[in-house]
Amino acid sequence: MEALRQGILENLQALKGSGNFASIGQRPFLFPGLEVKGLGEISFPIQAFQAKALIDQSHKAPFGKGSRTVLDTSVRSAWEIDAENLYFQNPQWESILEETIEEIKSDLGLEGDEVAAHLYKLLIYEEGDFFLRHKDSEKEKGMFGTLIIGLPSTYTGGELIIEFEGQEAIADFANSGPGHSLNFAAFYADCDHQVKPLTSGFRVCLVYNLVQKEPGAKVELQSTRTQVDRLAQILAKGNDRQEPLFVLLGHQYTPENFSAASLKLHDRYRAKALLAAAKQAGLYGKLCLVTSHVRGVPAYHSYNDWDDVMEDIIDEDLYIEHWIENEYPHFNSVRFEEQDLISSSPINDGEPLISEADDYFGNTGPELNHWYHYGAVMIWGSKANAQLLEEEDVQSQLEWIGYFNSIDVVTEEEVQAVRNIFRYGLLETYRSSNIQYDHLIDWVINRDETEFFLNLEATRLQFLYLKLDPSSLLRLFQYIETQEISWFFSKVNQDITLPVLEKSMELLTVMVHHEQLTGISQKLISELPEQLEDLIESASVLPGQEGLNTLFELAASQDLQWAENMVAAFTKSPKRSYIREVLAPGLLYNETKTVLSEKLKEHCIKYLEDLVADKPEAPGDWSRPVPNTVGYEKQWEILRPFMESPTIEVFDYRERKEARSLMED
Repeated sequence: MEALRQGILENLQALKGSGNFASIGQRPFLFPGLEVKGLGEISFPIQAFQAKALIDQSHKAPFGKGSRTVLDTSVRSAWEIDAENLYFQNPQWESILEETIEEIKSDLGLEGDEVAAHLYKLLIYEEGDFFLRHKDSEKEKGMFGTLIIGLPSTYTGGELIIEFEGQEAIADFANSGPGHSLNFAAFYADCDHQVKPLTSGFRVCLVYNLVQKEPGAKVELQSTRTQVDRLAQILAKGNDRQEPLFVLLGHQYTPENFSAASLKLHDRYRAKALLAAAKQAGLYGKLCLVTSHVRGVPAYHSYNDWDDVMEDIIDEDLYIEHWIENEYPHFNSVRFEEQDLISSSPINDGEPLISEADDYFGNTGPELNHWYHYGAVMIWGSKANAQLLEEEDVQSQLEWIGYFNSIDVVTEEEVQAVRNIFRYGLLETYRSSNIQYDHLIDWVINRDETEFFLNLEATRLQFLYLKLDPSSLLRLFQYIETQEISWFFSKVNQDITLPVLEKSMELLTVMVHHEQLTGISQKLISELPEQLEDLIESASVLPGQEGLNTLFELAASQDLQWAENMVAAFTKSPKRSYIREVLAPGLLYNETKTVLSEKLKEHCIKYLEDLVADKPEAPGDWSRPVPNTVGYEKQWEILRPFMESPTIEVFDYRERKEARSLMED
């Protein structure tokens, strides 16, 4: 671990800047007051007649080839006007330029450098003009890059494509609000770039040389690939770690403002390099916010007078507060310790990002809370991933199974972890509402895990059955053999419950319309009366309103014998409340007339007629025994004559409220 730590830290020290090779953006439009010698001030957006007038004042643009300047329209076709013939009358133009440079410095990781933009040319591209792939030569001392500012005009094509080490950035000024903004693109001189042919209109751009103002270490674009290769070799040596490691970046961030775009100074470059190196080494990497919460007692001088200094620590807690989304799902319950952190300085060393003090409470003294929020990259291997997966909540487990479905190679440890999730995981949590379980069926089909899935314990299979969407189960049944479908349902229907029965009825309404599944679906439908009877005997429950509607839909394709068997199950132990509140209303509003619905309607009518015919009669003897209870002896004595009388039906008790209340009790 110590060698791993030192290797990572030494390589990170060499990573300066942001790692970005280009900066592309927009600024609100401001009239620059641009004048061209021999032509006068230019109006905006630039019209075709103005662009042609600019071309009249320009010359064909050459390009550098080694130490020579070459004019070859098969390589570059464009027009240019030199800087000495350009003038800016609006004094605010310099402010716009400075604001643009500050944004560029942030994007290119040059916050600590003094950078200037020196005007070089005005370029005009007309229809058919282009510039093939090339690098810019250093045209003056201290030049390290180029800034292009697109002036508002109407055209199509002419995309500026910037490349470095296999990565590509595209500045398409034509589709970035022409006429309403100033588009810009800046890039290092080491970058290959090209301008695609213009297909219509005129593209007019100002070109500036980006120059390092102060002498010092030369500003240049580092080879990200070389740095990533070195880090990947170091990380690969720790591939067998069972616990993840956390490489802390150089700054703290509030949870509300933590994002990949908000990383400060060198953090962005280092994070990108670490993530790329982890992937190259066959590891996982994810950007996160590591929070250290320290709770303790402040140094205080007297009552209500204490410092924001922690004198004694009560407890400390390390956890992940926030994740930055990338291709890998995140975790919700990663446990780690300080020894798993890789940092150039000890954690909690210096000022906390957030500090809060609690006042005296009763006899309890004041309490101080410090929060340190570190930007970090979590790196872990497949073995650690398998271990983490089994400890996660249902949402994370399903998201990871979904991720595995999208890739070709999953390690044996991870496959075993997913199998354990099928067997024991996916437990409900407060976060698990509206979670889709479809990833499970995709896993079974994509990994050909049907034998494993069908051999799960019956109670587990039943649990998953209730979670899975009918469309997912349908895909599974179209993938497996008919006898495997029968085996699946035989296990699911063991110790059948009402939710399972209603889920099966819902599923069968879909299956019966698929030619491949017609035979097995009819067999399963024929077993429903027996399952309903078993359910009533074991749990005394019957389908609700939705279940009834589904059953009526299934009954449309069934014969008389099936309907009679189903009616026999329904009427075996009828409940008055079920008939009155569920079955009778369901039949009254049922629009699907079937043998089953008519038979059930006949049963309900007969049941209600018999109930009405059994009229209640007054008892011949109204007497009741007086309860032998402790308390309320006086009230029971008052009631005794009424209770013991065979003829008195009503006890008329007239008394004040307090006495009436006792009698009611």
